[in-house]
Amino acid sequence: MYELSIISLIALCLVSFIGVPHGSFDGAVAALLGYQSKKRFLTFTFWYTIISIAVIFFWIKFPLIALLLFIIMSVIHFGLCDWSFLKVNQFKWIISFTHGFNIIFGIIFFHTKESFQIFTFLSNDNFIFFEQYLFLAYFLFGILFLVYCYLSINLKKLRWGILEMISILFIVSQLDPLTGFALYFCFVHTTKHVYAILKNTNKYLENRKFVFTTTAIFTLITWIGGCIAIIYLNDNFSFSESFIKTIFIGLAALTLPHMTLIDFFYRKKFN
Repeated sequence: MYELSIISLIALCLVSFIGVPHGSFDGAVAALLGYQSKKRFLTFTFWYTIISIAVIFFWIKFPLIALLLFIIMSVIHFGLCDWSFLKVNQFKWIISFTHGFNIIFGIIFFHTKESFQIFTFLSNDNFIFFEQYLFLAYFLFGILFLVYCYLSINLKKLRWGILEMISILFIVSQLDPLTGFALYFCFVHTTKHVYAILKNTNKYLENRKFVFTTTAIFTLITWIGGCIAIIYLNDNFSFSESFIKTIFIGLAALTLPHMTLIDFFYRKKFN
C-alpha cells in the first residue's frame, strides 16, 4: 500500500496551493475571450462548474476509463503548453506530444511500481492490466524524441526544449513520483501558463480588479472543496488515499473545462 512520505505530502500541498489554483485564472481568460458582462460571465461560470461536477460523477462511475482519459488529457495539455511557450509555429503536434509524453511517461518509467499503486488508488486493481503495454508508449516517445532532435537542427528554439526535457527526466528520476510531478506542475507548467495569461490580461484587459477578484474567488472555492473532499473520503480510506484521490480527481475535474478553454479557444486567439 502506497503511503505518503513527508516530502510527498509537502509536494501534494504545493500542487494544492500553487498548481491547482493556476486554473483560477480561467475567469480572466474568459474575460479575454469576451465574457466580460455579468450575464456572460455567470453563464461561463455555470457551465464550467457543471462540466467539473460531471467529471467527478463520471470518475466515480467509470474510474478506469476516467483515469485513462485523464492521462491522455494531461499529455496533450502539458505538451501544448510547452509548445506554446517555445513560440514555434511549425510541427505543433510532434512538439506537443514529445513534451507531454516526456513528463507523464518519464515519471511512470522511473517509478513504475509506485505510479501503478497511485493509479489503483484512483481507479481499481484492474488498471495493472495496462502495465504490460507501457513499452508502446516508451517506443512512441523514443520515435518522437528522435524526430524532435532532428527538427532541432534547423529550429534552434527546440534545443532549449531538449535541454528542458532532459533536465525534467533527470529530476523526476531522483525524486518520488508525486514530488517529481509536483515540481513540474507547479514550477514549469504553472509558471509558463500564468506568465502567458498575465501578459495578455495586462495588455488587453483594463479591469485589473476583475482579474484579481475572480482568481481569488475561484482559488478559495477550490481549496474549500478540496478540504471537504478530504474530510469526507477520510471516513472510508486512509489519509494517503484520501489526499491522492482529492488532488488528482479534483485536477481531472478542473482539467477538462480548463483544457477546453485554454487549448481550444484561448490558444487560437492568443498563440
